[in-house]
Amino acid sequence: MRIAPSLGVSSPFNLPLVRGSERIDKKRCEKKWYWRWRKGLFPKATKFGAVDLGTWVHGAFEWWYQPGLERRGNLAELFTSRANLDIRIAESNNVPQYVLDDAEELAMLGEAMMAAYEKHYEDEYVDVIEAEIGLDFIIADADGKPVASHRFKPDLLYRDKDRFIWLMEHKTAGQPNTDHLPIDDQARPYGAMAQLALRKAGVIGPKEEVRGIMYNFLRKALPDERPTDSKGRALNKNGAVSKRQPTINFTRHPVRLTNKAKAVTLRRLQRETIAITGMAQALREGRLDPALLDKTPSKSCPRFCQYFEMCKLEEEGGDIRPLERGMYVRRNPYDYEDSAEELTSFEMG
Repeated sequence: MRIAPSLGVSSPFNLPLVRGSERIDKKRCEKKWYWRWRKGLFPKATKFGAVDLGTWVHGAFEWWYQPGLERRGNLAELFTSRANLDIRIAESNNVPQYVLDDAEELAMLGEAMMAAYEKHYEDEYVDVIEAEIGLDFIIADADGKPVASHRFKPDLLYRDKDRFIWLMEHKTAGQPNTDHLPIDDQARPYGAMAQLALRKAGVIGPKEEVRGIMYNFLRKALPDERPTDSKGRALNKNGAVSKRQPTINFTRHPVRLTNKAKAVTLRRLQRETIAITGMAQALREGRLDPALLDKTPSKSCPRFCQYFEMCKLEEEGGDIRPLERGMYVRRNPYDYEDSAEELTSFEMG
């Protein structure tokens, strides 16, 4: 196996691009992968929800976490600025007022979360190398021929108090779940690829290692404003210790990555990337009919799949083209920045 790292957001050798969420979509449902990653279909904004909150949180952290130990400005205000960008766009697109009301309510929740986060973490040992660093990682076949550039963007690269290097991944959740993190298919590959890419680029030393992933969980909840005693316990109005203590809103969970673990992950990335690029090429050349791509029906589809209505209509033998034009916009799925502009360089099929 030969995998060569490269730093930057342009794909060397004009190779096909692959992203982590693309690999996940392909394994989850080939038809979902086709609609998003080969046709570039993204739902028009008709509501605001968990995805938007996560996007705003990531944007605020990118502005706030400056290199070194510097933190820029007020985190809650940075969050509000980021959220207001999307809300103003939605308003200019004449979305219904109830949608804007939901967005404002979501933004107020996030603002309170950010204020509580800044108060909770002094982060004196988070020595930032860079936030939202864009990386391309060249993946080759068994003969060493480059087949694709795997594009990824870790949330935060930093050194801890012992000078170990970690990737931090921010996660917003109703209730943090850590059981699956040892096999997480997003951040774990980031950790495996980043070490080689960062060494080659000179961002870290030739012998420095990416220690692992630090999952930074933020619970989607308002902070508990009750007074506390010297032990941090919430108090009732009469000063007695309350029987109902607050749920932890912030927690960080480390997952260590050994060099053997990174090698295993890189081999899997190689297999998955070759499979994706091969299928994309077959679609472009007409050797594979999109109608023959596998679907993976699940009871979770109505809630979590952005293409459920179109998939349901297709299963009923209906014409999905009007639905496609009415419900979706076309974007380049490999761009980091969200944009509703027409595709310019995305190769369809």
